[in-house]
Amino acid sequence: MDVLIIISHTLGADDHKKIAHLFRDMEIIAESRFTNVVQLIGDNPHDLVVFLSFEDALPSDWKLDELEMEAPMMILLNVNKLDLFLCQTFLDSIGLLPKPASDVVQETTIHPLLYKSLLFIEENIQENDLSLEKVASYIYVSRCHYSRLFKEHFGTGFKEYIMNKRIQKAKLMLQEGQPVTDVCYSVGYGDLTHFGRVFKRLVGVNPSVYRRTRGKAAGE
Repeated sequence: MDVLIIISHTLGADDHKKIAHLFRDMEIIAESRFTNVVQLIGDNPHDLVVFLSFEDALPSDWKLDELEMEAPMMILLNVNKLDLFLCQTFLDSIGLLPKPASDVVQETTIHPLLYKSLLFIEENIQENDLSLEKVASYIYVSRCHYSRLFKEHFGTGFKEYIMNKRIQKAKLMLQEGQPVTDVCYSVGYGDLTHFGRVFKRLVGVNPSVYRRTRGKAAGE
């Protein structure tokens, strides 16, 4: 199947190489100008088009509903390295990734236990007691082994991943205009002050300011 991945950012050569290695034999375009995207899609029909952004949303001038294309599209926002692995695994699971030759080592294949743990995290991210020990126990490995496996595959620690995942979810909920207190508890924080401190450290503003300036009401 012919798959096109469009990244709404310009990428350095090293980053482009890493993504190209992960999604082998797929066409990958890093393009910030929507007019170029329109022309690209019109000139080269694909079976699936994936729009990928490392931000909360695609650029404001990207009007996807104006695209004249028959192929289905997939939109991935707030993407980080872990999400890329999950996307790669998902595309592979539904048969969209070409099979490598038998003599080629599939270096990007995610460890089955690690993949299982990531699914568990996604399902339980709202739980305040979600811990390294709990996830390791779920996949029947030791805390130390899981911590090492996680770090080796993703280059980041478990705690850092959980924190970023929760704040990403919080940002989306605040953009919907949900109350800060409800968001705090919905993303796994049991203390509003701690949530606010972490949010400000990662986002740059506190949750109430973010909600006021980025929420739906702000755009009305």
